[in-house]
Amino acid sequence: MAFKRVIIRRVGPLSWLLDPLPMLPITSDLIERTAAVIGTDGITDEEIETKVLALSQDPMLARRLIDWLPEAFAIAFVPHFAKVILPKTFSAKSSKGKWIKFDFHVEPIFPIAINLGMEMYHAGSSNAFSNIVQRSSILNAINSALNAGETLDGATLSGPALIGIPAETYLPKQESLWHRLFR
Repeated sequence: MAFKRVIIRRVGPLSWLLDPLPMLPITSDLIERTAAVIGTDGITDEEIETKVLALSQDPMLARRLIDWLPEAFAIAFVPHFAKVILPKTFSAKSSKGKWIKFDFHVEPIFPIAINLGMEMYHAGSSNAFSNIVQRSSILNAINSALNAGETLDGATLSGPALIGIPAETYLPKQESLWHRLFR
């Protein structure tokens, strides 16, 4: 099941009147419930998308949860087996096709998810943690390097490049001319 989001494109002479869509609030409970879904043994991608959408009630928030939990869990996990320099940024593609780098702190899911990942790892939360972290692009890159005979000691990991989340999600809200004139 693909997520669909209706977005008014900022095109044309009146584009300055439109405001970007706001980010919805993120709670620890929502992230924990999402982790329980993603961490389920034998669950399919379609089942994850359906269940996380039901939890979040917003397609873009569901996409962010599904994409970010594995990446945050990987960043919590990797230092336990390799001496690497962890990423501090990620990339997202704008509607104009340009890749933009962001610090992790602009994604409110990230700090909560990384803390949950560390808690689960240290608690020995067997399959759930493993099922989540194995979905990470960071861990996939590490596995590819190890399978190619590379060493990880001292390596610098690059942050994830998000394909399903537009860069506009993370850009600062620009006050429209309408709001500036009539506040």
